[in-house]
Amino acid sequence: MCAQPTPRPRERDGSSPLHRDASPARPPWRRPLALALAAAVALSALALLGPVAAVLVGTRTAAACLASIEAPRGPALPDCRPEIRWFALPSRLPWTYRAASALAEELGVRAAVADYTDAAVGRPDGAALAGATEAVVMAQATVAAGTGRVTFDELGPACGVPSLGREAARLGDRRTLLSQPDRWTDWHVRVHTLRAALTEGDLQRALAIAKGYAAMEPRDEDLRTTTGAILCLGASAEAKRGIELLTLTQDDRASRRYAGMARNWGEVRAVLVACAARVGVEPPPMPGAPEAGVADAVEVRLAQRARLAAARKDAAEATQRATRAIRDLLGTSAALDPEARGDLLAVVLAEDEALDAAEAAALARLDDDGDEPAAGEAGLDGAPARSGPRAPTGLPASSLRALAWLPERGLARPAIAGSLRARAAARAAELAAAPQLSPSQADALRAAAGALALRAARELALEGDAPRAVDALDRLGPLAPELAPEAARALARSSAWALVGERDRALDLVERVDLAAAPPALRAAVLLQRAELLASRGRRRDAARAAVLADEEAAAARVVDPAGEAMPSRAELAELDARSRWTRLSLALPPGDSPLRQGSPPAQLPADHAAAWPWVGFASLDAPWARDGQPALSRALATWSAARDAPPPARRALRYAALRRRGDAPPALVPYAALSAQLLGDGEGDPEVWLDAFLALDASRFSLRRYAFARAEAARWRGDEGSAAAWQRRYDALRAVASDPDRAEIARYLGI
Repeated sequence: MCAQPTPRPRERDGSSPLHRDASPARPPWRRPLALALAAAVALSALALLGPVAAVLVGTRTAAACLASIEAPRGPALPDCRPEIRWFALPSRLPWTYRAASALAEELGVRAAVADYTDAAVGRPDGAALAGATEAVVMAQATVAAGTGRVTFDELGPACGVPSLGREAARLGDRRTLLSQPDRWTDWHVRVHTLRAALTEGDLQRALAIAKGYAAMEPRDEDLRTTTGAILCLGASAEAKRGIELLTLTQDDRASRRYAGMARNWGEVRAVLVACAARVGVEPPPMPGAPEAGVADAVEVRLAQRARLAAARKDAAEATQRATRAIRDLLGTSAALDPEARGDLLAVVLAEDEALDAAEAAALARLDDDGDEPAAGEAGLDGAPARSGPRAPTGLPASSLRALAWLPERGLARPAIAGSLRARAAARAAELAAAPQLSPSQADALRAAAGALALRAARELALEGDAPRAVDALDRLGPLAPELAPEAARALARSSAWALVGERDRALDLVERVDLAAAPPALRAAVLLQRAELLASRGRRRDAARAAVLADEEAAAARVVDPAGEAMPSRAELAELDARSRWTRLSLALPPGDSPLRQGSPPAQLPADHAAAWPWVGFASLDAPWARDGQPALSRALATWSAARDAPPPARRALRYAALRRRGDAPPALVPYAALSAQLLGDGEGDPEVWLDAFLALDASRFSLRRYAFARAEAARWRGDEGSAAAWQRRYDALRAVASDPDRAEIARYLGI
């Protein structure tokens, strides 16, 4: 029997116990290859995603750096330009080129504008402001050569493409605007440039710039009319070019509508007629059949017509026609503004020699509804008769302060010289003595004489003639009910001297007057003027005490119900109250005096400084701030008090926040400017540069004379005699233009 053969396991089939647990052998090159592939994938991902991550990180760090500029910080401006390193490599790669390049461009733009703004707000300095302009120009060129965008919103709040002209106008940088006026292409920047020249009181410079703009054939109406009006202040050739520009605007407004809207052209017509009269030519005819705007400003043009008629060869006949037109308007129109009615009455009394006493009394006594009830008679409906004549041009006693006498902006009312008003007042007093008049008629003319004397004193003081202003008050002031209290007469005389710079004389009048018998509103007005004059003379402690007393009297005056006609209205009391509270806050410093009225909100700031400033709405006297029980004004005053006492880093952040909330300046412009300067401590910068920026937007709401006077007084309050003298020179130059009867309408139209 044969032995069975033993089967042998096949090698590497797994059945052999020697090879059952052994792994198959791998090629030696597979592991390195896998590692290499993994590294390649990782590097590729890093190469692709790394630049994207760098852009994200750079966006976050650059935005944080830019935000720190307006946050509480030290005097050194954070330099955010090094953050551009995050965008350097990504801007060279195709998949991140667009985003990185745009962010790098925006960072450069914002950094350049931040340098310029910091020189006006963070650490105000005129030299630094001038040195920062070139970076803004370069940033503008970079955008034009790069993305060409018009807005930037990736690294902070949305902002427009940089423009040196727009930035200079935004920050009130008059030196930059005037250094290269032909460079600006935006029409509104050109208007700001012309206004900057007028603010400087440099009429020749304004004329030179206007000539250049006129040669460019301005198409925008506001630029065209501003340019034409300024040219009308110049010599004959310049004025004739101004007539051409104004005629074009007049005819265009009378014939065209834009987007369904039309603009009236009565004020332009008044400037055009004044311009033609200055060079001795006939003005272009009025549009025959206007299809769009209308010839408004009727009162202004009628008063102008009478003034020009008096200078003609046929003066008597022309003046008679002009005054007859005014008398017709006064006798038929019941909708005239009381002040405009008083202005026209002054023209008739001064220029119409044929006006008899009865006719003058009828014009002086005209009611709003056109009726002229005799004294002691009842109305047709049985209503009681009027207790006394109504003075059409009177001023409330609380408005006799010098700062309240400063002119408003615009050509809304006729331009009447102080000498003509004084003649009208004297004529009214003379006619009041006519024997044929009834007692009520005589009383009406005497009241009109007193009211006209008040207006005459105001205009003469604004023209720089305080002696004649005081003479008008002394001769005819006793006829004005507003001047019945001795304190009111002293206040009016003080205002006349204050407006011509005789502050010691003005202060002596309000310091010596006895206020015991005066009503609260009048006491507040006198004390307020006393505080302002004391601050102007450097007597800060005495000024603070007077301001506190004035505020207390103003608070008492608002408690009294103004029911009688002789009492100030609620609107007048609200304005007096606001002025006294701003003055107290500006002048009263703890621990000696409390800057806030008792019962005011606590002076504290919110954690977010950007939301510190509440909006009050001072641009309108009918806004809620003027009503009883409204907290907006109190909150604003408390914020200002806390901001002034904050540490320097917080004050710097608050200045930036305030710059974004401009346009809410109260009627009390002098204490407001003085208080705004207190947001700068000693050594923190130039207050004048800061005020130029902070008030740049509000300045357009006030006449240039009011603005220059306020800046001069604010400088005196803080003891800066150099700045006060500079602003006083500007005020005097503007007053000389506005006081010229031949240029009165032109000056008012230009906001002088």
